[in-house]
Amino acid sequence: MKKNAKDYVSIAQQFFTAYDAHDVDGMLALCADGALGRYAPYGRESVVPIRGGIDVIWRAFPNAVPNFRVKVIELIPAEGNAVVIQAEMSGPIPAEVPGVAKKGQDVHIPHCYILRFDADGKITRLDAYWDNTVLNSIQASAV
Repeated sequence: MKKNAKDYVSIAQQFFTAYDAHDVDGMLALCADGALGRYAPYGRESVVPIRGGIDVIWRAFPNAVPNFRVKVIELIPAEGNAVVIQAEMSGPIPAEVPGVAKKGQDVHIPHCYILRFDADGKITRLDAYWDNTVLNSIQASAV
């Protein structure tokens, strides 16, 4: 059965609920076989498979930041089979970053996601955008 914009928004909400619960298998269950993803701060050509690619990052977040959280701010149905999601990723910083955050301080990083779906309601493409300033500062402080 062909899905509509309301169905896609509901599926996107399920995806981010699973993300917040650190339920990567639940997230993957909502993705089509062969689904692709791109985390824009890693480069325009950084498109990789979700399975065996981006899911590795999803599994690592809770290990690096045990209290990692995902809060959906807004889900916006877009043209066709797409949903735009404004979200906030947060959690305690694992290391001191002078001028940015103290070790253990919660940081909140705004994110924008674009999800595209197939006719069965499975995610076929995920694009993510965020301000990488905090993450770059953490990396620079570790050097």
